[in-house]
Amino acid sequence: MMEPKLRLYPELKLLLAGCDEIWIAVAMISDAGFDFIQKNINPSAKQNYLVGIGLPTSPKVLRHLMEVDGNGLFQSKVYHKDGKLFHPKLYIINTNGKYHAFVGSGNCTDGGLDKNIELGAKIDDANFCEKSLQWFSVNNKHGKIITEEFLQAYELLFHKRKQRMKKEQEEMAQLFPGDDKGIDLESIDFKNQFFKKEHFRAFEGRKPTDRSAKSNMERQNVRSQLYRLHDLLLPKIRAKKWNLAEHYAFDDIVSSAVHGLFTANELLAIWLHYGRGKREIKEYGDKETPLGFMRLQVIVHKDNVGIWNRIGKDNGSPYDRDYLKKKLQADHSYRERFYEIVSQLPSDYFIELNGESRYADEFGSEQELTEFLLSADSRHYFIIGTNFRPDDPKLSTDNIADTVIENFALLLPTYELIKHKW
Repeated sequence: MMEPKLRLYPELKLLLAGCDEIWIAVAMISDAGFDFIQKNINPSAKQNYLVGIGLPTSPKVLRHLMEVDGNGLFQSKVYHKDGKLFHPKLYIINTNGKYHAFVGSGNCTDGGLDKNIELGAKIDDANFCEKSLQWFSVNNKHGKIITEEFLQAYELLFHKRKQRMKKEQEEMAQLFPGDDKGIDLESIDFKNQFFKKEHFRAFEGRKPTDRSAKSNMERQNVRSQLYRLHDLLLPKIRAKKWNLAEHYAFDDIVSSAVHGLFTANELLAIWLHYGRGKREIKEYGDKETPLGFMRLQVIVHKDNVGIWNRIGKDNGSPYDRDYLKKKLQADHSYRERFYEIVSQLPSDYFIELNGESRYADEFGSEQELTEFLLSADSRHYFIIGTNFRPDDPKLSTDNIADTVIENFALLLPTYELIKHKW
């Protein structure tokens, strides 16, 4: 039996939970794609990987595969045959002796499994699955075991390649200068999503500057939804025993939906935030408020939901920003620790400062990251985080609280390292 599949994510997730063994042969694996497999697979399942490096497969994934290779559950190789580009996308799953094969265009990445426009097929025919396993075995003979020597050389090439790809994407964008890259909300099924179409539409067109009762009400609906999210998140944050507090004034737990003296002229987003508690803040002076300090936040825009460590807005968070700058300038072990934390972030995480955004995995060395961070101009926003499309399943009603907590956990080490200490 063969079924066409536009998205691999839903059915793969179901099959992974009960599988006994999986074989994955793909041109590329990203951090997000590998994490998807590990979070959903039966912990006792055997995993076999044959991975290409002609595309920018994550060095973090390759390092993990090297470390667990041969432990009884993992067998991994990178494909190499001179003059040949390894370009398959094959997933074979064995559950209680029944095999399922997925073939098509989707790499083991967040885009290939879920977000891109892909086409694939799920094939349950035993003969096809057997021949696919034979194909895997034959091509695995051209695989090379991942070594530390290989990884060190590959990591250098990987970062250079990412920079080249970014430049190529910018050049390609010039072919369609008038292209609207916004999300088409009308094409999205919001049935299971926590944030609905109307929440994103509250920031469309001229609405961010509109002070009418209608626009105020639309933004207020977003604000109310973020309070609902807060009710889901706060017990989880407390259970983690993280030193993160909501704003001590209930009305300010979520940012304003109405223009006022202390809001921007354009209300382009509304956010829910956590950071220092009242006692910590007032140590800096009675007039200080949470808005003057770094915080973790969930922020809703017209075409995405961000989960960020918002280190500082324009001319904001002077204590945290100055502390970071001084530590980077004077403390080599601090610079190394910061680079270690950033390099472990998933590939879709970015650092934005001075109006420039760079992916966390673009930095090839501690020195390169340090130079970028020290170039920060306090007149501009400084953010570390990731954004999710409105239709991302991770933002579903069932998943959103866990998604925020998982990403807060990734961001918390940056928060703790940057946080000003007396």
